[in-house]
Amino acid sequence: MARVPWRWIGLFAAVKLAVTMAVANRYAWHGDELYFVAASRHLDFGFVDFPPIVPLIAAADQALAPGSLVALRLPAALAGAGVLVLTPLIARELGASTRAQAWSALAILLTPVLLGSNALFHTASFDQLAWAVALWLFARLLRTGESRLWIAIGLAVGVGLETKLTMAALPVAMFLGLLASSRRSMLLSPWPWLGVAIAFVIFLPYLAWSATHDWISVQYVISHRGHTDGPFAYWWQQLLVFFNVVFVVPAIAGTIALHRDLRFRPLVYTSIAVLLLFFALGGKSYYAAPIYPVVYAAAAMWLDRLLTTRVRVAAFMAPSVAVGLFLALAVLPIAPVPSGLFLDEVGWPDLAHQTATVYGAIPAGDRANTTIVVHYYQEAAAIDFYGPALGLPHVVSPHLSYWYWAPPRMDPSTVVMIDFSLDDGDKLFTTCRQVGTVTNSSGPHSNFYGAPILICSGPRKPLWQAWRSLQTLD
Repeated sequence: MARVPWRWIGLFAAVKLAVTMAVANRYAWHGDELYFVAASRHLDFGFVDFPPIVPLIAAADQALAPGSLVALRLPAALAGAGVLVLTPLIARELGASTRAQAWSALAILLTPVLLGSNALFHTASFDQLAWAVALWLFARLLRTGESRLWIAIGLAVGVGLETKLTMAALPVAMFLGLLASSRRSMLLSPWPWLGVAIAFVIFLPYLAWSATHDWISVQYVISHRGHTDGPFAYWWQQLLVFFNVVFVVPAIAGTIALHRDLRFRPLVYTSIAVLLLFFALGGKSYYAAPIYPVVYAAAAMWLDRLLTTRVRVAAFMAPSVAVGLFLALAVLPIAPVPSGLFLDEVGWPDLAHQTATVYGAIPAGDRANTTIVVHYYQEAAAIDFYGPALGLPHVVSPHLSYWYWAPPRMDPSTVVMIDFSLDDGDKLFTTCRQVGTVTNSSGPHSNFYGAPILICSGPRKPLWQAWRSLQTLD
């Protein structure tokens, strides 16, 4: 096997990590990051919209550096660097030369979806890392035939399932890939099924949590199926936005070339199956991004055979780097003013201050029996994060996992309602009035700009009795 170009891999990983961390404090907390911090204060074996590992990472991170956004984003950035390191190792298992391994690492560095997702603390980065580990082990298994590697694959898949449910697509795709190839006899061995059993045992706590919570996570997945930009967008986003477009032709050609090697046909079929599974199930475009390391490994091997002169190398490098830099402007918080995806990082302190102003205007004698009810999870998490310093109690919300964190028998006489309409309030209380509107003091309007702030009193029935009807997963 070819020597590993550790110097180039280390350089590319360091650049990726440096770029990501250089913008880690550029704007502010993303609403989802605030939600993970909130989840870290309610650790459990499961949550409505994600398994427990990422909140556990958030809890450890915040214990070491409370309130630090840069510290929270560091583990995600490190996970992204880990994917970059593993990609050339995958290529090496496929027979890549030293130079081809370096090409595959560079491709990961220049991939927009990986660069952008690793800049936020979210499930995606850790999901990508778990996939990369499992894919590296699978490539090694296909090369060596060492059946015991199924145990390690099972461990990686199990941890991945406890990170993000989209990991379930990988073992299904591996099964289909083996079944469609001449190496299907590997499925007759007990080793792959031992790997399945190991993954299942690791995943069992989350399954138990789901079973005792009305399979709410299944309901969530079903309710979000098809919440995409459409089937056509799934493919053009893969080719032109998430993947570095300059690598598309090498990726296709390299995958075709890899298919000629009977040993690795299962991996080729696995990659195709992942793309088709997420498409058929109505998944979001970025769900398939964890399979990119395999595709880039194949692309790098093809490029290595083609780019035999410095002129050819420069002719390919220039546009690929240019595209990577151009799309970095869209996926990283570089622009002077937040826009697009980054509007979820705008206005959270203002929301907490406005809530505190309304809450503080309630007579002191009534505040003891006042509850703040917030419509959406991001808003609730923001107020919970910034609110204690402003004298606010922890809020409740009927949205996603927040629904489960409410006290068991809430019966407030007065409620501050954030981002509910007057019609919503009138269904629950005899008296409701709008006392404010969510705004932000500077920059572009947040995604929740203009949301009403209500004060309601005279509950038609205790809030805890109405709580079940308020639960929302959208």
